[in-house]
Amino acid sequence: MTDQKPSVLFVCVHNAGRSQMAAGYLRDLAGDRVEVRSAGSMPAEQINPIAVEAMREVGIDITAEQPKVLTTQAVQDSDVVITMGCGDACPFFPGKRYEDWKLEDPAGQGIEAVRPIRDEIRSRIEALIDELLASADAPQDDERHPSVLFVCKKNGGKSQMAAALMRRLAGDAIQVHSAGTAPGSALNALSAASVAEVGASMDGEHPKPIEPGLLLSVDRVVVIGDEAVVEPVPGMAGAIESWCIDEPSERDIEGKERMRLIRDELAKKVRDLASELASED
Repeated sequence: MTDQKPSVLFVCVHNAGRSQMAAGYLRDLAGDRVEVRSAGSMPAEQINPIAVEAMREVGIDITAEQPKVLTTQAVQDSDVVITMGCGDACPFFPGKRYEDWKLEDPAGQGIEAVRPIRDEIRSRIEALIDELLASADAPQDDERHPSVLFVCKKNGGKSQMAAALMRRLAGDAIQVHSAGTAPGSALNALSAASVAEVGASMDGEHPKPIEPGLLLSVDRVVVIGDEAVVEPVPGMAGAIESWCIDEPSERDIEGKERMRLIRDELAKKVRDLASELASED
């Protein structure tokens, strides 16, 4: 993301229900701190009246909104693109954050069925606002610390382990982040348990996509394993490196023992990286 306020585009097929409710919530909860857009791959003629009613129940008026066609320009102008059942229709631009929210379509449903969809959208919007505004609201530190982004495919195991080990080793001396190219739904319990054995913690973490602003600003992007691919984008401050990690399961080593071997290899690489970043700072 840039130094300007973040911008979010919500996209569903008809731009009549889910994307309009999401846009309404984001405008209401974030105010003018976030720029909000919505569009549809096949826009309807009008907003779903049940969606309007559901939002009115929580004090948000979306009656003035109209379904709009999805354009390449709208995607290009947005930092975060959130699709709801029409991801294939959305143009792709490197460096942007894409998410697909699996939400039931309110089309043709009554108010009783739409209320849970509305409430799930609110929960997702609240989490999104926390992520978008965390860096902007964080107190500024005059001393700059080196930063690293660990990436694997699901961001539930190896990248989270590496991040936890680095936080344990470096404390506040290195800014540590992790993300996934295709984030899963939960952390790997064995991964969390294995790093806890050496005093590191994955508490409070969850799988998340790559934040475009982080990709541009961190001093090092570390891609762990061969399932994830991160392409360089123009303006990156740091370099991308890949860590090939031995896979004990290929030697019929499974469960806790497998995870401990992976942890120990990651820990060695993390120590080497911490020393390297410290010498560059």
